[in-house]
Amino acid sequence: MNIHHLFLQRYDALAEFWIGDLWNKVSEEQLRSRPHTQLNSIVWNLWHITRVEDAGINRFVVDRPQVLFEGGWFDQMGVPYRHHGTGMTLEEVNHLSQTINVEALHGYWQAVNLRTLEIIAQLVPESLDAVMDSERLQVILVDEGIARPNAQWLSEAYHGWTKGKCLMHFGLTHSYQHVGEIAAIGSVMGLNIYDV
Repeated sequence: MNIHHLFLQRYDALAEFWIGDLWNKVSEEQLRSRPHTQLNSIVWNLWHITRVEDAGINRFVVDRPQVLFEGGWFDQMGVPYRHHGTGMTLEEVNHLSQTINVEALHGYWQAVNLRTLEIIAQLVPESLDAVMDSERLQVILVDEGIARPNAQWLSEAYHGWTKGKCLMHFGLTHSYQHVGEIAAIGSVMGLNIYDV
């Protein structure tokens, strides 16, 4: 099995079932709801998953512009943040949850999904051995504003990562972590989001 097939075995399930079905199963009110003051909303998680995948794969793995800016999604969603949400305060999470344009977020998620599939189809496996250096991390996370000022520790956390590790983390493991959070939020609201 090659890297393309291996990645897609888990990515297709993520896109089609774990996230793809949410847009039809959960109402906009439920997406925006924060059932406890210490919990994020489902819509915040969807935004965060999408931002991390967009920034992580396009900027770390293949050095392409983010879909966020190419498709005008920044303005369409009405979210004033360039970053991907790590380190946001609960007040900021609440504001995003209540004001984001959910239909535009869905469109942005679909566009990021298509871009990721395009990248995987063209991926040269040998390129995944390249290691992210500190200067490149600084440019992406700090200069480009992907990390919030209070989350610049991510430069140190990602130091030494290969592009392959970035692909697997930003495209799969990070998203699945937040799918678990979405299930927990739904459970607190009395929803059986994932009937498996």
